[in-house]
Amino acid sequence: MSFQPTSVQSQWVGSYRRRMAVSVERMYENALDWAHLPYLHSDAFASIELVEEGDWGWRAILTQSTPATAKVGTERRYGLQLTLDREHRRWISSTLDGPAAGSEIWTHVFEHAARDIEIQADFFVPNVPEEHKRKLGRAYQKLYDQLYDEDEAMMLARQAALDHQSEREVRVGQSLDLGAGERLANSAYTDFELAGKRWRLLKLEGDWQVYALSCPHQQGPLDDAKMVDGVVACPWHGYQFDIRSGKCVSGHRCQLPTPPSLQWDQGHLIARL
Repeated sequence: MSFQPTSVQSQWVGSYRRRMAVSVERMYENALDWAHLPYLHSDAFASIELVEEGDWGWRAILTQSTPATAKVGTERRYGLQLTLDREHRRWISSTLDGPAAGSEIWTHVFEHAARDIEIQADFFVPNVPEEHKRKLGRAYQKLYDQLYDEDEAMMLARQAALDHQSEREVRVGQSLDLGAGERLANSAYTDFELAGKRWRLLKLEGDWQVYALSCPHQQGPLDDAKMVDGVVACPWHGYQFDIRSGKCVSGHRCQLPTPPSLQWDQGHLIARL
């Protein structure tokens, strides 16, 4: 399947297809995220200067990365515009000026499921001799394979972070685990994750307590911090916290985050935010 470019002078030189376990929403975010290009894709882009952006897309001046052996001043600068067409689930990347001016890349998204999409990118370049089309098409395919390796990893990581943030409750233990009132899962405490944070549940002076396992100062680890009378100290800077109130008792202006509440639900202990 191929599509027609805006410029009738441009010629199709190849396509790239890829299936990914991400949502259409993440793909649109990725397309509109011009700022990541010189960081995530530093092998391909050296810099970007934004000219204009909006819900429609963006326009910018890009500088291509060049090999270390290239001469100073040989960087290739060009104007690029990305136009997002949500109605037809596509975006068009148009080279406005500079090298390969008039080139276009049409990218369409096909949704198989909520987090199962496939993209097809079609490459159109003006004034390409017939004998060079295949070689140029392979070069585009190789570039897009690298770019989407990096983009897919970023989109999956972002989705995982958003999923963790959206969690509002987690099952911590069963009544059999807590029946003695002293131990949980054969340990004096149990650790769990909720809303992207790690927490610890333990019994202190007859009451179950939950506290975060990272220091609010610089996220120092509290996993192995020794506890004395309900107070833990961060191993990085010595900040001390009372796990019952979350307050910092060493005189610093910070405190542990508000812990989730604990509730029984059909024999299970549930931690809820």
